[in-house]
Amino acid sequence: MTTLILGARTGFRRKGVRILALILLAMLAALVPNRDASASTVLNAAAATANSGLSGCNTSQGKALYNCVADVLERTANDLNSIRVGETQRALLTAASQLRAANSKAQALSAITQCQAAIAGALRQVKATPGGTMRVPGWGDNGLASIVGVLARAARMIQAKG
Repeated sequence: MTTLILGARTGFRRKGVRILALILLAMLAALVPNRDASASTVLNAAAATANSGLSGCNTSQGKALYNCVADVLERTANDLNSIRVGETQRALLTAASQLRAANSKAQALSAITQCQAAIAGALRQVKATPGGTMRVPGWGDNGLASIVGVLARAARMIQAKG
């Protein structure tokens, strides 16, 4: 009889340890940040910084404007280092180098347009997935849209003052 009771107690202890382990695992999972949300936040913050940087370019014209916009795009690409968005960073850095090499408004607009096309392609991939989110770090509808907005503003500035 005592053996039966001791066996039952051991079973309750094991069950209690399993439940405790499950609760701890659930608490740990709750502490892990949502990668998509944090990537989107970084993209939005980088876009906000870029927009303020573009405001500083507002007084420039011609080649000085292209160089100023190139500086802004390089800073934006560097701001994205904490998240893995290689395609977006490469597109921004390529546009920056093409802007530095540009000698005309057409060349500068072409650099911005190519960058917009690369990022818009990534945005289309995000929107094509079920639910509008993609499980690739850094790709979020909202974050990429804000970067596209920065590029659109840069293109308008070049169009007006280039």
